[in-house]
Amino acid sequence: MVSIYMLLLYIHILSAILSIGPLFVLLPIVKKMRTAQLEEMPTYIGTFQTAITLVKHAGHVLVASGILVMWRGGYPWTTSWVVLTVLVMLGSIVFLASAFKPTIRTFNTPDFNQENFTAQLHRKTWMYIILLLIMLWLMVAKPILW
Repeated sequence: MVSIYMLLLYIHILSAILSIGPLFVLLPIVKKMRTAQLEEMPTYIGTFQTAITLVKHAGHVLVASGILVMWRGGYPWTTSWVVLTVLVMLGSIVFLASAFKPTIRTFNTPDFNQENFTAQLHRKTWMYIILLLIMLWLMVAKPILW
């Protein structure tokens, strides 16, 4: 019989996969954007935005399930890996809110420069991947730093 904790943990792991996996798909899309014709760009941008939306909503499930896993698992909120995970998570929320939308809004404006546009999306995608990998390491390794 599956316990509530195991079900919550499974949901948490699945949402972690869904919150980071699509970001790796974005890298080849951004690469194609570099050489795409201007009329092809809306399709790539739409795909990019859809992936970011999936990442965002999976992140909501990740946070909610993480809180429930913490509660059911009896982990103290003052444990170093929990505190650091929350801090990195808050940073990633701020980053996600401001990373992609301002860049994407430059498309079809006088400020649009395809080379700069794709370079920014590529750099910000990697930055967000690194933030999520740090959180993933904290949740899996559970380092005790204090």
